[in-house]
Amino acid sequence: MLTRVGSIVYIISLILFLITLLAHLVRFVVRPSLVPGSMVHPIEGQHVSSFPAALGILILNGATYAEKMHGYSPRAIRSFFWIYIVLSLLFGIASPLIQFSKGPQNRRSRDLTPAALTSTLPLLLAGPTAAVVLAHLKPTHHHAALGIMAFGVATQGMGILLSLLYQANVLERLHREGFPPTKERPALFLASIPSALTSWACTSLAQQALRHFPSKATAPGGNPGFIVGGVALSYVGVALGLVFWGLAVWWFLVAAVGNIGNLGELMMLGSEVLEGFMVVFAHAAVFLANNELLKAFEWPKALTVVNEVLGVATVVVWGALMCGCVLGLVTGRLLGDD
Repeated sequence: MLTRVGSIVYIISLILFLITLLAHLVRFVVRPSLVPGSMVHPIEGQHVSSFPAALGILILNGATYAEKMHGYSPRAIRSFFWIYIVLSLLFGIASPLIQFSKGPQNRRSRDLTPAALTSTLPLLLAGPTAAVVLAHLKPTHHHAALGIMAFGVATQGMGILLSLLYQANVLERLHREGFPPTKERPALFLASIPSALTSWACTSLAQQALRHFPSKATAPGGNPGFIVGGVALSYVGVALGLVFWGLAVWWFLVAAVGNIGNLGELMMLGSEVLEGFMVVFAHAAVFLANNELLKAFEWPKALTVVNEVLGVATVVVWGALMCGCVLGLVTGRLLGDD
């Protein structure tokens, strides 16, 4: 039953992705002059990288639900992975370059905000995507597995190191000015997402290292000589997963404390209710990181219960935000704000 519900939600997400992509294509085909303006816009330009990020999420979920519904093609999954890597590198590098080269009229007067981290999201999904592709690859395909893991780790490393540099600016601003205005505070949750996604990537890749690069005694396919070291890679991956998980939890708690104090004021905002979806993204990222670490440590009961509560809270917050959006549309507050 849950698989069917998940499959329906995935198909709806795929349709919405295609509709959104088509709408943007029509917009830019009809008015090509909007392309440069969109890319250098101080707000819209930071979200250009959402396209490959959405594609990465579709690959992550598509591999699972395709297997459940009608089977899957390993070659197709690998092809989509390499397309995604090319797009994530293209957008992950080009998007900041465009922001660097824009004129003073398109620059914000205030300091860098956590929203700038969105340009690194395509890079930060490379590790989890690589792990999903490896999970659908036969353990005997050592050469293919090594290439997928290498590019996944390299791209993930690019994303997390860039995001740490962005986070340093955000942290410096917090020390200097304190918490931002109420309507900007939900964006603080974005700072927890890069570390959470990297924790998820490290731990999930660690599990695949054990599967694809085992010791000689357990190597499948009778070809253990290509590469051995999955156990060592697994320990390193889990250790890094814990390190980045700790950083994600720190940012998440800082953002939560900063927003709880002004929860009543946040609920009175109009169009800024959309900012609340950043909370959902952060909840989901931390939940996925927790889930992968719990799997690695064989599901300790107390921590598993805590993570399930976090998962329920994610759904509740998402539902509340959806109700807020509907109410805002009905009352006109959502569209009436500048």
